[in-house]
Amino acid sequence: MRTRILALLSLAALLVIAFDCITDDLSILLNVKPLNATYAVNPGPPSYAGSVTIDRRSLYDESYTLTGVSVSDIKLSTNGPDLGAFSGTVRVNGVILFTYSGDWTAFNTPQSVLTSRLLTKNQPGIDALINTVIEQRSVVLTVSGDVRTAPAAKNTNSVTVYASVQAYGHR
Repeated sequence: MRTRILALLSLAALLVIAFDCITDDLSILLNVKPLNATYAVNPGPPSYAGSVTIDRRSLYDESYTLTGVSVSDIKLSTNGPDLGAFSGTVRVNGVILFTYSGDWTAFNTPQSVLTSRLLTKNQPGIDALINTVIEQRSVVLTVSGDVRTAPAAKNTNSVTVYASVQAYGHR
């Protein structure tokens, strides 16, 4: 009887050790803040451009080592009075993330790279976004484009890029 108890205790100890080794490599879903950047379209020429740097430390708890990153969605929206035809490019760290083209008012409702025919995603840009996050570098989102009619007043029109990212990691 004593031998059986010792054998069971030994087996239980081995299972606990094995479970601990297995869970060391398990990744958990991290709470990653969305990448969000808004650019003003001001009076003047009918072209606009802007750049926003998003500090990597503002995205998630850096005490985790990232093991995987995926992009859930990327959207573009406009705010303000109608400026007519609207087109341009969004870049992440210099690589084209997506292009867009349509009527300004169509973008008053956010358009998604997953579902909208007004946006054309660029896979190397998606890969650059994923690599930037997983390598824990700052994200630089740049937008440039043209509108048919420049805004009549300053600070009335803007373009917003929103990217939802998921990351997995462990301590």
